[in-house]
Amino acid sequence: MCYSFNNKKVDLKKIAEELDAENYESGYVQEENISAFTRPAMPIVLEHNGRKITHATWGLYAEIPKDKPAKGLNLTAEKTHTIYKNFEHNRCVIPISGFYDFQHVPISGKKTPVKVKHEVFWKDADHIYLAGFYDVWESKEIGVGIVTTVANELMSEIHNSKLRMPICMDARMADRFLKDEPIEEFVFPAYDPALVAVNLEPHKMPPPTLF
Repeated sequence: MCYSFNNKKVDLKKIAEELDAENYESGYVQEENISAFTRPAMPIVLEHNGRKITHATWGLYAEIPKDKPAKGLNLTAEKTHTIYKNFEHNRCVIPISGFYDFQHVPISGKKTPVKVKHEVFWKDADHIYLAGFYDVWESKEIGVGIVTTVANELMSEIHNSKLRMPICMDARMADRFLKDEPIEEFVFPAYDPALVAVNLEPHKMPPPTLF
């Protein structure tokens, strides 16, 4: 995913009921376009002395090097037991309405492809859960990285530059993830989420050919 999502339509009361979580805070950032690089105080659901909805900063690490601004934002699932082994049992899920990604489309006569923005969401649902690992910093703030897996058929077409996607779950799978079931149960192709996508910039697509 390209470091942005939409959670404006997420109903936290519904999330609390769906995942049997306590929601005792307010003031979460819920907007149409949330960028990882603004490090928003987004709502997450985690297991920490009980299941609760709380604030978290997008980014696993408290300090991000200036030359690596994306470090800790997205975490590769295949590195769970190595690079992220200190966090793999710190499970959380991030409720969102949908996330954004860019399809790279070649255009005749141009050296570089055009990037076409898409919104991806769960079919026939108003929200989706992203898998995350978290850390509690010395400041007591919580930092979260979103766990990614190889792309399924849909995301291979949309995120065709990287062939990756976040681990996306419905409530049943989110509950299992929070219960610390093996990460291998949630990656593609072991699990294939029911995702659909909308092209937000159809005007950028090349005209259809007759052949």
